[in-house]
Amino acid sequence: MNCRAHAGLGPIAAVLCVLAVACTESPASPDADTSVDFDATSFSVCDPADPHPMGPACSTLVQTAAEFDALAKAPTGVKYWSRATKYMVPALDDPALVPPLIQNAFRYPMHMEFLTSLVFPGLSQSAYMAMVTQRATRKYYAGNLVRIDDPTAGTLYGFTAYTSGGLAGALEPVEARHIRDALQTVFTAGPLAFTFEPYDAAGPKKAKSWIDPGVPVYFAEHDDVKVEVYTAGTAYGRVRRYSLDAFEKADAAGLLTYRDLAVVDSVPFDVVNIVAGLVTGGRQWELTHVNVRLARRGTPNLFVDAALDTLAPWDGQWVRLDARKKTGDEKVDVYTVTPATEAETDAWWAEHRPKLDHVPAIDKAYGGLDALTAMDTANQTVPLVTRFGGKATNLAKLYAFLAAEHQVPGFGIPFAPFEAFLDANTVLDARQSPPEVVTLRKYVQRLAIDPKMAADPAYRKSVLAGLRAAIEAGQVPAPLVQQLVQRITQIFGAANVRVRFRSSSNVEDGLQFSGAGLYDSQTVCAADSVGGGSGGVSACDPAQGKRDIERGLRKVWASLYSDKAWQERDWYQVPQDQVGMAILVSLGFPDEVANGVAFTGDPSDAAETRYLVNAQVGDESVVSNDASKVPEKDLLGLTDGKVTAIVRARSSSLAEPGVPVLTDAQLTLLGEQMAAIAKAYPLDLEGHDPAEILFDLEFKVQAGTGLLKFKQIRPFLRVLP
Repeated sequence: MNCRAHAGLGPIAAVLCVLAVACTESPASPDADTSVDFDATSFSVCDPADPHPMGPACSTLVQTAAEFDALAKAPTGVKYWSRATKYMVPALDDPALVPPLIQNAFRYPMHMEFLTSLVFPGLSQSAYMAMVTQRATRKYYAGNLVRIDDPTAGTLYGFTAYTSGGLAGALEPVEARHIRDALQTVFTAGPLAFTFEPYDAAGPKKAKSWIDPGVPVYFAEHDDVKVEVYTAGTAYGRVRRYSLDAFEKADAAGLLTYRDLAVVDSVPFDVVNIVAGLVTGGRQWELTHVNVRLARRGTPNLFVDAALDTLAPWDGQWVRLDARKKTGDEKVDVYTVTPATEAETDAWWAEHRPKLDHVPAIDKAYGGLDALTAMDTANQTVPLVTRFGGKATNLAKLYAFLAAEHQVPGFGIPFAPFEAFLDANTVLDARQSPPEVVTLRKYVQRLAIDPKMAADPAYRKSVLAGLRAAIEAGQVPAPLVQQLVQRITQIFGAANVRVRFRSSSNVEDGLQFSGAGLYDSQTVCAADSVGGGSGGVSACDPAQGKRDIERGLRKVWASLYSDKAWQERDWYQVPQDQVGMAILVSLGFPDEVANGVAFTGDPSDAAETRYLVNAQVGDESVVSNDASKVPEKDLLGLTDGKVTAIVRARSSSLAEPGVPVLTDAQLTLLGEQMAAIAKAYPLDLEGHDPAEILFDLEFKVQAGTGLLKFKQIRPFLRVLP
């Protein structure tokens, strides 16, 4: 740090600069003395009866602005900071530590001077660094406590934190909350917010990546995020504002349409219905389910601060929404809302509604339970997707060249059993007069041409629920179950190994139609189909009920006709009676140490060439939008297939502060494997520019071995501006 650059900041800032030098030096040596303690029972440093003419050295209770003014000096030389002093709070739950206190800056403008004079005589600078600034050895948090007189935000009190180690050492949300909570036990003069020293570059950079830190954060110069565009674009629709609960109910009831621009006060996990656009009052992270789904659709999706209030003037009106990311010298993303008419809306959607160019045919005869590594990926006469669907085909193509240590054992259940099931089982078509019993296949064919399925959401939901119930009540042939028991035992080594039945339809994981999140996966235990377990308990996991093969098949097959899947296919104008369900059978991972989703680019930013990785501890989802479970975000820079830069843009809210979900070595391996995959994976561009296409990979880090395993790959067709 160059202190001369801050010479004009005033007396408090000058002290900050002195301390900044100390806080950015190399860490204390391993043998630095950090065993600085005191007698808590006789602590009297903050004695309010201290007769010193400048008042007590510190205070353990500040209740009013006047009491704060008696401890804090002015001017500060920092914009909007009208007064400043220092605080210290314990970082550990240890009664032997100094209690929370607020320093008297008139008597002791420097924190270390205060400590060495009254609390820890002989405290060395290296010991101070270890005790306060370094996460591994920290006993106390310390920093500035300032009054902020902001012309927009009003008056509030900000606390900073002395840290070292750059971006990695900057505070995590849990640490900022700890400081805030500790300060509130001694400071009640006004609202508290986490803020930053004028020299601090790492703190604001990390804090701007936080989604919902649970503590107010004040950024100087009003550069906190007000608008964040995830999927840029244009859409026409009617503005409809919702609370999250109301939105989820409307979405579940099928009350939303592609002519609705939904404005929600926070972030939903998913949007089942097709909407014109989504504006959320909560920030999303890169690979949340709703973010990726809307990016795949090309649906404008953005965060607007106080969204319900901001868009209230447009409620119920027909509008045109334009959202775009910052470009050139612009510092912020932008959006505009302009009046439109219903006729203009209908005309726009008639021109822009997508249509899937090609629906893969279904091979109804092929019955082989092929292992992923044995599938015929080179056969151009009979494309593999016609036998095993998108998910299994994509993984088989990957495993054809991927090193075995990165593979997950698995095999495919082709379309043929599902097709036979549709012909062998029946359902009552109560829509007819009189009601008629027909095969499941005939029923689906009738629904595919029923105009009410698109026009009446309540009707569609009811009809599809009945169809799924009929499928889940259908009969699965015993010979098929026996074959699957044998195959699971052969591939995975035993019948009591937990496996996953994962959807692999013919309209899934394709370049134009992703289908991500539309269909279901099920945990299956083959031993439960041959008398394993007892009393309804699974032989694979005593904590679960039975998960037999028959149940798994029926539930995955039934999910082909979920309301969200039907709507998505209808939006892409896919004939509903031309879709089918194959299944990918893969090993279950009950105890992975980490999992994640990675893209060979940024799905919502064509200018970003670095690989984007979201990772989370254990098996916690990285695609939900639970603000308490924000995943780690890493950006990988590559040159000639080698990782040359790792930027840790955001930490996991579930990981220990300072402990990444993925190590540098794991990220390097992941990035270089992704680069090799992107180079070698066989992909039909279907007339698209290669710049439009990314690869979306799901991975696990296996417990015990620490091996990186790729469990899914799909192409991602990026919507370029």
